[in-house]
Amino acid sequence: MRSAKRLGVRRLAAAFVLVALACSDHVSRERWQHMSASEKTLYVSSLLGGEKAKQAKNGGGRVYNAPAETYVARIDEAYARGDRRDPSGIFGDLADRR
Repeated sequence: MRSAKRLGVRRLAAAFVLVALACSDHVSRERWQHMSASEKTLYVSSLLGGEKAKQAKNGGGRVYNAPAETYVARIDEAYARGDRRDPSGIFGDLADRR
């Protein structure tokens, strides 16, 4: 019974994080640097989903073939090199070359 209750609490917490990110229209460099790894992955997954939706609608989306974790690491690397752009700006430059 306790493990089922913990699972419910974890699902509720994950749902809260998802809603919080969905309601937020902007993630800044500063906010990114304070996010947990799972929050970063969730954010990048939402960006990937947006690109897939664009592809499905009219083919205008960029192609991203790596997992979300790879893009999280690349954004973190860009910040380590001194990049000052928002995560979505960096993400846009990480699309696969066609």
